[in-house]
Amino acid sequence: MSHLVVCGLNYHSSPIAIRERFTIPQSCLKHALEALKRLPHVTEAVLLSTCNRTEVYAVVSDVQAGWREIDFFFSSTQQIGDHGALKPNFKLLREDVAVHLFRVAAGLDSMVLGEAQIMAQVKEAHQAALEAKTAGPILDHLFMLALNCGKRVRSETEMGRRAVSVSSAALELARSQVGALNNLNVAVVGAGRMAQICVKLLLSEDGTGKVNLLNRTPERLAEFVKNNLPNLQRLNTETSFDDRYEAAAKADLVIVSTSAPKTILDMEELNAARQKHGKKPTCIIDISVPRNVDPAVQEIEDVSLFNSDALANIVTRNLEEREACIAGAEAIVFEGLDAFHGWQRSQLVGPTIAELREKIESIRLEHMVKTSSHKTSASHPEEIEHISRAIVNQILHQPTVQLKATTDYEILRQQAEALRTLFSLDPLSCTHAARSQRRKRSHAGES
Repeated sequence: MSHLVVCGLNYHSSPIAIRERFTIPQSCLKHALEALKRLPHVTEAVLLSTCNRTEVYAVVSDVQAGWREIDFFFSSTQQIGDHGALKPNFKLLREDVAVHLFRVAAGLDSMVLGEAQIMAQVKEAHQAALEAKTAGPILDHLFMLALNCGKRVRSETEMGRRAVSVSSAALELARSQVGALNNLNVAVVGAGRMAQICVKLLLSEDGTGKVNLLNRTPERLAEFVKNNLPNLQRLNTETSFDDRYEAAAKADLVIVSTSAPKTILDMEELNAARQKHGKKPTCIIDISVPRNVDPAVQEIEDVSLFNSDALANIVTRNLEEREACIAGAEAIVFEGLDAFHGWQRSQLVGPTIAELREKIESIRLEHMVKTSSHKTSASHPEEIEHISRAIVNQILHQPTVQLKATTDYEILRQQAEALRTLFSLDPLSCTHAARSQRRKRSHAGES
């Protein structure tokens, strides 16, 4: 028996000090998926790791055993040494998993409501699992429905027109601390997606302030500058990453967003740089997970430090507008759930009815052969054929109607498995679902 589960932790259940220790870097994702694939009770797995969550979506043969094994997976990750105190604290089962994933993909479960980056992250997690062959037919279909749900929410509701992101929320937080940003000197450390969005938003306003963009890889900065950026004269990409302390000491605002696994701004070195270049008030916003700025930095005089958890204050604003967006988006989420339920039911009902009919038809044919030598049979073969088929149809009518009428998935599963046991049919496998998925992709490729 297969069960859909999700296990992990997110910003609802854990602060960043814990979340950052469960983060799976992109470079380790394939290895992590392979580790999940080796767990005895895990038959399918997708791993979603972002700044707000690290969650394992899985199909397991036994719920409790599966959760224990996923918990062991987290305990064996490199960054968690004191697992007795740090454990996944977020678990859902069956249809709650689908609702949760659909809300995640739609941006309804993000710290910044409606942020767009999560869609790309869900897609990347799905693709990585397909490439690692850990996403079977159930999770493959579930994630395709989730991505479709996210697209619909953004195209059919006001959510997509809000154009919010972690980056825009970080800048909104900055404005609440230091005022208008267009005439300030800003240092952005990192050149990933969120850092680039920060720079684009900063340059979108006219002003005299310089935006200093630093990264370990100069080639990445060169590629970014090729974009059609406004107010390009305000952007500086010549500062070496090694000079980040000097750049931070001279800046009014510092945005840090890298994928480094440890801190890149240390309290002692930053304090020394500030002693050398002057102790101007500086706001530092670290939106990296794991955190890239030493928490002790906040002890430096005239330095205010914020991490991604501080963005929660931005989320609480414009409550009425958010609720108006949520109503339409939630309706789409539950339409997605109905679609998933329909697909699940089709995987039970269709194959079970087809195999049951095939079984009884084989019995009918066997007895037709046995009686074909009888005189009465030989003289009226068409009539006997008609009568025997009518009997088969009559026998199958009630089980077929009952299976198709059952809406509760768990009851339907029990009914299907009872029929398979009583009529000695093969255990229900994912073969039909896999064939269906392949046909869909084949048609999509041809269109």
